[in-house]
Amino acid sequence: MIEQLITDKADWKLKLKVNDCLKPHGVKHLMFTGEQYNDKGEIINSSTYDFFLNKEEIATLWTTLANGVR
Repeated sequence: MIEQLITDKADWKLKLKVNDCLKPHGVKHLMFTGEQYNDKGEIINSSTYDFFLNKEEIATLWTTLANGVR
């Protein structure tokens, strides 16, 4: 499992978790979780986005994101 904190601000956090799927073989579960916080540090909103991608699809996503943020 991979866990990465992508954005860490007082009012917003974005986390990524990547796990292997048992079936179908070679597929990864990518879970992005966004959390919004109030001025007291309490979570006021949370959203989770799940993607099931193989190695090639992850590489395409990575390349697209890397090229899109120039």
